[in-house]
Amino acid sequence: MRTSLQAVALWGQKAPPHSITAIMITDDQRTIVTGSQEGQLCLWNLSHELKISAKELLFGHSASVTCLARARDFSKQPYIVSAAENGEMCVWNVTSGQCVEKATLPYRHTAICYYHCSFRMTGEGWLLCCGEYQDVLVIDAKTLAVVHGFRSSQFPDWINCMCIVHSMRIQEDSLLVVSVAGELKVWDLSSSINSIQEKRDVYEKESKFLESLNCQTIRFCTYTERLLLVVFSKCWKVYDYCDFSLLLTEVSRNGQFFAGGEMIAAHRILIWTEDGHSYIYQLLNSGLSKSLYPADGRVLKESIYPHLLCSTSVQENKSRPFVMGYMNERKEPFYKVLFSGEVSGRITLWHIPDVPVSKFDGSPREIPVTTTWTLQDNFDKHDTVSQSITDYFSGLKDGAGTAVVTSSEYIPSLDKLICGCEDGTIIITQALNAAKARLLEDSPPHKVLKGHHQSVTSLLYPHGLSSKLDQSWMLSGDLDSCVILWDIFTEEILHKFFLEAGAVTSLLMSPEKFKLRGEQIICCVCSDHSVALLHLEGKSCLLRARKHLFPVRMIKWHPVENFLIVGCADDSVYIWEIETGKLKFYPFHSLYIYDVQAFDQMESFREDAVMTSLALTFVWVAFNGFS
Repeated sequence: MRTSLQAVALWGQKAPPHSITAIMITDDQRTIVTGSQEGQLCLWNLSHELKISAKELLFGHSASVTCLARARDFSKQPYIVSAAENGEMCVWNVTSGQCVEKATLPYRHTAICYYHCSFRMTGEGWLLCCGEYQDVLVIDAKTLAVVHGFRSSQFPDWINCMCIVHSMRIQEDSLLVVSVAGELKVWDLSSSINSIQEKRDVYEKESKFLESLNCQTIRFCTYTERLLLVVFSKCWKVYDYCDFSLLLTEVSRNGQFFAGGEMIAAHRILIWTEDGHSYIYQLLNSGLSKSLYPADGRVLKESIYPHLLCSTSVQENKSRPFVMGYMNERKEPFYKVLFSGEVSGRITLWHIPDVPVSKFDGSPREIPVTTTWTLQDNFDKHDTVSQSITDYFSGLKDGAGTAVVTSSEYIPSLDKLICGCEDGTIIITQALNAAKARLLEDSPPHKVLKGHHQSVTSLLYPHGLSSKLDQSWMLSGDLDSCVILWDIFTEEILHKFFLEAGAVTSLLMSPEKFKLRGEQIICCVCSDHSVALLHLEGKSCLLRARKHLFPVRMIKWHPVENFLIVGCADDSVYIWEIETGKLKFYPFHSLYIYDVQAFDQMESFREDAVMTSLALTFVWVAFNGFS
């Protein structure tokens, strides 16, 4: 019989970090959903008065969230879907906060559109996905299984952005996308349903190069069914949807980069930038014709020009880039709202007037901020019930002063919480007992380990990653590049490793399939860009790799050749031979790095890809002649 456990988190007086990378408002306009760099989602209540308050934190991703979208007809099932950097996808019920479906696919999605055609489709509909792979994937909205995809007959490429066009005029749904090379492609959508379900290839019906790069948004004007807005990072353009002839180009000024836009009325456009500013334009006829929209259905050839009506702005800060969106015609009381999320975790709303107008002198009118809110505002608004466990330990006084917690590790099998402190001490406590003690405002029982002379920067419990390692072992690293192997039961220091490098920023362990001398080894990444490998059984340092010019971002292991592959922030790659400590291959750059699992499931690959002897670990794309 399965039992359920209710988890309680004690956050204390400081809100957990929530660096917003994606934001949306649900169809019922009652909930704001944000995804973060930390991997969690946050649900925010949105009142009729446009007031915000945090409701729930949802934990389901182990990597940064890249995009959010609805995953059902929201009036029937309040479901949304989230995607992460590492290919994870989750479907959430935003009413209950439950994850109803989860899958990990070898694709990094950057945009998702939900599609359902009730009179032609069975099931819950499709998730049309694009990202760092060719063309468009079709994923089942219920099971998150890949159904098929839309293919390109010419120039298959990654897709930057897309939109679904529901045209009453031609009674056909279409999918419009813009590739990274700036090519606009159009697929018939509703008439292709049977072909997709039968896994027959569906190719675009037309395409056009737009002669600009870094497309951010494509939007169809539902009010006129004649205009198409395409926003690039350095300009935005308006096209005639009938033949994709160019009607208007507006270039960025003052070094700003555009990030998105919407058609908010028949002749009105909202454009926003990466730094959180936005602008509302009225499209005016240039005078070359009497009507901007000919009644006889002729193709639009006359030029139009934008007149700036209003703008919004934010306080100058370094929290870039903003992620922004627009909500049109709120059900009640029919608000139009521009919203943004910041890396700092702040959400901002602007109420857009139904009829935006400029000032009497013709200059643009500034729209004030309606609401702004953060998780920390929620914590400050309500009285804190008690300190968190780490808040309590941070207040402990020792001879050297205040013991600020700088790193932590939780061991579920032992219910132990380990906290490394700024003064070099390590505090060990029973997590559940400590949580109970803090709720009762009591002092939790704990042990203190002393061995570091500098701040403890990283912790690792090896047995939690491999059951073959001793259950009593624990590793800690500090600012002085000292790594200590502890016995946490006897509180003894078993060995000290002096790396003679920078601060130890992370401690990693080799995977089960990689062993040296029959044992797994520990990898230490340091702040001076060096990497060290430790053998715990032999209490020795196997390798000191010091030639990396940029910070280390990725570590991979070759299970056969005993190679350590180090990826750096500048996309350079170093390959070290562990046994000899020699740099096997001098650093080279790769345009793209794929995990082999992802490569195996990709149906096509660029012709200039070169498979190396390291194929078991990585595929390096477009590298000049490595073999």
